[in-house]
Amino acid sequence: MNTINELSNPDDLTTTMKSPLPISITGWIISENKNFVEPLSEYSSQWSNVKFSAQTPFSLNAHIKNKSEVRKPDLIIVDGDLNWVELTVKFKAEISRKTPIILISNNSNAEMLKKALRIEIADVLSIPFEEDELDQIIFKCSKEKSENRKQGKTSVFINAKGGMGASIISTSIAHILALQNESVVLIDPDAQFGSTSSLLSTIPKYTLSEALAQVESLDEYATSGLLTKHESGLRFIPNRTDHLLDTVPAFDPDSFREFLEHIKNGFSHLVIDLSRGLENNVFPALCNADNIFIVIQQNIPSIKEASILIKKLKHLFGYNNQQIKIVVNRYSKSLEISPEAIKESLHSEDILLVPNDYLAVSASTNLGELLATHFDKKPIVKSLNEISNLITEKQEEEAKGVKRFFSFLRS
Repeated sequence: MNTINELSNPDDLTTTMKSPLPISITGWIISENKNFVEPLSEYSSQWSNVKFSAQTPFSLNAHIKNKSEVRKPDLIIVDGDLNWVELTVKFKAEISRKTPIILISNNSNAEMLKKALRIEIADVLSIPFEEDELDQIIFKCSKEKSENRKQGKTSVFINAKGGMGASIISTSIAHILALQNESVVLIDPDAQFGSTSSLLSTIPKYTLSEALAQVESLDEYATSGLLTKHESGLRFIPNRTDHLLDTVPAFDPDSFREFLEHIKNGFSHLVIDLSRGLENNVFPALCNADNIFIVIQQNIPSIKEASILIKKLKHLFGYNNQQIKIVVNRYSKSLEISPEAIKESLHSEDILLVPNDYLAVSASTNLGELLATHFDKKPIVKSLNEISNLITEKQEEEAKGVKRFFSFLRS
């Protein structure tokens, strides 16, 4: 019988937390023996984004009968004391042929290995085995899942200093992406001054802190249920609440990282409003962002702060000039500081200009009338559309299409 003491050498299965995987995985441990299940469950708990559930042959048959309602696991571990051939054949025929199945047994021999190979079992571990062997299997499964899944792009908007307008720009951009039929989520971690809900004129179902408090028990599908849907199709989650609280809600960076991972797996775009700047708990949003937009205005203090922020982003996260974009909000030709001077000061090859339109922005913020819906003919919305096209790379695709067209004419 496969028991807890036989699964590995006593010191092999540690309780030390491991580094998070490239992407979360879920799995089943199929066994009728708690002494087989418990050490493997304890082992899986060492990964913050690995979740295994215990199954029996009876529950597996129940899943097969209701397979349309079953979420396929990413990995299965089967107890070699069971009729593992029958279980494997059933699972591959009825639920998923691609899910890797790992067989763990203390009676492995050449005949067993041949059978396992014939029915496409991914790997066989003989008791006792080293923890590293299972580590490699878990990591490989996560890596392959990550490579096979197209993850959403992350665009972060940061004020160079307070009041530059990152919140209204990020909200407007997220709204425009939704109007373009992109699946997009807007995230506002600011628990004190976040304005997402008021800008969208929509009451949220949950705050970010509430979502993060339960993120460990959720997968990417359940996580999306915590988002609030705007009439445009935009999903969003703020962190500010109107309820009276004894303290300002805080959250754990690791929980935020896991939350972002879930969202990236379910949507094409994440737009994150970091208008308050760099804070330790929001660092996960900056670790793998595709675009960083620093919002400034035509004044020396904001340009100086932007210069410092750029240096921090490069030093802390390794970003380069191509990944960091400068957005000049409330731009006016009449102001003394020119776009060329800003480029030179910030060593930026290109900057994005959002023209000053006090009346449109004032109506948007005061009345909850989104810019792209009520002021779509205005130059300010045209400039915001250009930023959204940069995020979706539509201009690049259009350019490629034109090149192919002229190539066709030449031929």
